Amino acid sequence: MSAQDKPQYSEPVYTTAVDRARYPFYIPNIEKKLVPETRELLEKYSHIPLEQQSEHVHKIRDQAWQIRAYPCTGVGAWLVPQLCKLPIYPEILRRVNAGETFVDIGCFVGHDLRRLAYDGAPSNNLYGVDIVSHWDVGYEMFRDHDRFRATFIEADILSDAPALMLLKGKIDILSVTQVLHQWDWDAQVKVAKVLTTFTKPGSLIVGNQIGNPNAQEVTLKSVSVPMWRHNPASFEKFWAQVGNETGTKWEVQCWMRSFQEMSWDSKDGAWMEEGVGIIEFVVKQV
Repeated sequence: MSAQDKPQYSEPVYTTAVDRARYPFYIPNIEKKLVPETRELLEKYSHIPLEQQSEHVHKIRDQAWQIRAYPCTGVGAWLVPQLCKLPIYPEILRRVNAGETFVDIGCFVGHDLRRLAYDGAPSNNLYGVDIVSHWDVGYEMFRDHDRFRATFIEADILSDAPALMLLKGKIDILSVTQVLHQWDWDAQVKVAKVLTTFTKPGSLIVGNQIGNPNAQEVTLKSVSVPMWRHNPASFEKFWAQVGNETGTKWEVQCWMRSFQEMSWDSKDGAWMEEGVGIIEFVVKQV
């Protein structure tokens, strides 16, 4: 296969680098990320005794790291509940219980999907989409292969994969957590415009990503690709542009969180720029 024939993926090059262990976002001990909510999920949903959980999650993290060198994997951020911390989570749970469809873009091991299932959502209404599969690692993480019925689609969200095409215009709730921040402004707009093709009036797009009170483009030494950091004002402007370019209209709620508020450690962001934090969002098509 020639270089020009190779598929062009939307994930950053650094995630597939060979010498992954040199990255500053691999933290050997991630036990602090085993917050009470996660311990409860592993104990009551996955039936993993408390005393075995630390060894278990470190084993799972290293399996995932061998697939992709994502910062969230290295620091164990995926162990801390995120979707269920959104103020709108009760509405999300109610809507999925009523039969609406929930899709997690960049689902990783399906941790947010498991939280929905644990909280009573029927897993056959859940979808996970990711550019590379950590799905089997997720089954090993949560030990629920016999009862978790979510559908997984391995595809680049920017592709025309047939399984994705079947979802166009049909999704009620899209979760996009720790995904959009991988790119600069223009690339984020491109991805968001694709996301809107899956929605309809009343649909929600929810999630979070790395942000900064000082909205700016950054290029970090360890990642070496330009990324746009949103603050609430820039995020509203961003969705106004997406709406204008797609003929859709969006109501935007968003707010900044510190790493400490997210139950992460401040050192998790030490390799990034000054002032870095998390921007959470709920965007509704009207």
